[in-house]
Amino acid sequence: MESRLSVPGDGWRSSLMKHSVLLLLTTVMLGCQPVAFGPGLQDFSAPLPHGYFIHRTSAHQIIVAPQQWSPDTPIIPTKVVELDHDDQFIIAKQQLLERRSPNNPNDTYEQPKPDAFQYWILDMQTPKVYGPFTEEEFDIERSGLAVPTELQLHDVYDYRP
Repeated sequence: MESRLSVPGDGWRSSLMKHSVLLLLTTVMLGCQPVAFGPGLQDFSAPLPHGYFIHRTSAHQIIVAPQQWSPDTPIIPTKVVELDHDDQFIIAKQQLLERRSPNNPNDTYEQPKPDAFQYWILDMQTPKVYGPFTEEEFDIERSGLAVPTELQLHDVYDYRP
């Protein structure tokens, strides 16, 4: 008959081994999950009427354009910060960008220019783009084009899928 001696405190090895395996599995599982850091993870394209989209390709590169477009295609250039639309019109507020280091030719990064905005109207049925406008010019042009007053500018991220 074989007897097995149990040493007091021997259970800690078994417990340590179980916890080590659990920690390893948890680390591997978390390592396989996407993390919200790095380029591209917050980017999106959201559909609008008539084949137009909101394209966000980085924090300051947000445009309104078709999926594929040429230099002659009516678009609303970057950085679109607010918009609204119906089946005919897109209205948009654009924040202007400026070079972070204008005197450094090697630094071409553009950042938002504080309190510098322009406004745009895109007639998707024509298609034709009107702008850029100051806020006052925008209100006049909007009235002249009979853009419905129900269209009210709101945050572009409201359209994120």
